[in-house]
Amino acid sequence: MNVEPLLEVQRRSYAGATSGLRSAWPESAALDGRRMAALLERHRYCVLATGRTDGRPHASPVAFVVAGGAFWIATVEGLRLRNLRATPWVSVVVMEGDADEGERGDAHRALTAEGPVRLHEAAAAYGRLETEWLRRHEHAPEWAVAFAEVRPERIFSHAVD
Repeated sequence: MNVEPLLEVQRRSYAGATSGLRSAWPESAALDGRRMAALLERHRYCVLATGRTDGRPHASPVAFVVAGGAFWIATVEGLRLRNLRATPWVSVVVMEGDADEGERGDAHRALTAEGPVRLHEAAAAYGRLETEWLRRHEHAPEWAVAFAEVRPERIFSHAVD
């Protein structure tokens, strides 16, 4: 998986980050290319956050692939697609690890990305993504009416190993 375009966004994001963000998610703990690729490869699903037209958030787990520096998410006709049409900007979260009950400091990794969305008709987008989608998900998203292409403008990551 080529994550170099995502790493470049992450470098720019940290360069413009506030001191509060840098304190909570220090750049020294950010995922490098190998660890970012491994995290994204291990997870076929992420949490996608969209905004409703009345301003309320909506978050849900979604299947994704990464291709050409973008997250690609298949979607059905419904709330998510209405939200994407009305407000084409999202946040994506991929994370793993959690402290066991009574323990602190267990290994964990997280990546958060946000950016604009471009919607594509499902058949046209799937033609470009078919090989990667089938490798990761083992079946075609025959239920999808559209693909959301998320080209992140901000990426932050954090790892405690």
